Amino acid sequence: MYLEVGAMKQRPLVIKILACLYFLSPLFIIFEFMSLYGIGLNRLFLLQYAFTWYTVAIMVVTPIVGYGIWTVRKWGYYLLLAHSVFLIISNTVLYSSGLTTSPLWFIIVANVLIVGTIIMFVRKEVYAPYFNPQIRWWEQAKRYYYDGMKIIVKKIASDDILFEANSFDLSETGIFVASNKKVCAGDKFSFELVLKNDTLLYTDGQVMWVNTRKGKDVPAGFGCKFLNINNLFKKRIKYHLNDVKAKIRER
Repeated sequence: MYLEVGAMKQRPLVIKILACLYFLSPLFIIFEFMSLYGIGLNRLFLLQYAFTWYTVAIMVVTPIVGYGIWTVRKWGYYLLLAHSVFLIISNTVLYSSGLTTSPLWFIIVANVLIVGTIIMFVRKEVYAPYFNPQIRWWEQAKRYYYDGMKIIVKKIASDDILFEANSFDLSETGIFVASNKKVCAGDKFSFELVLKNDTLLYTDGQVMWVNTRKGKDVPAGFGCKFLNINNLFKKRIKYHLNDVKAKIRER
């Protein structure tokens, strides 16, 4: 399926919502204290006596956890799980020791929500982007369906032509080369990309993945990441895609 230019998948909604909740958690704590102590907005200054070192630490750390969730990196995933387990234990210990003014129902609800968050984040479709950059589509350049570009593949840093092929899809940072030639992930090549009016664009590329079977949606070939490219190179690719009216390819 192909989308019109401008359409693009977004960061998963569950990650957006959870990150925002963690960012705003200090406000939730303040409102909780206002409710417990019956203090209005005009007397917020009185809450300074209610804050313990533990409360202040939670208010500082929780937004950092929210940032970790938002960045969708391994450290953010592990930080979320560690923080969640810590909160469950600390909530239970504080209530059992009588060191918190929060009612039992609040402790139970909070722990249930935290357990729910853990369960949600151990599901494959949620944790996968944290460990596989290839599926963090919101960080990747828009990829366009375009099978009309001729590609001359050469040895790296050489004029020796290895073979010629056509593109299948293209972005400002990479290309899928439709070819039956045997290559391996990690191989590097020099490319001559034949643009409109036979204009040539030169770059090097590294094979990131290989598709050996010709399928219904993707032909046999290999996906390459462009190496050592600059903004001028990206602009020329972008202008070329606009000239040929290429459409965005849904990932």
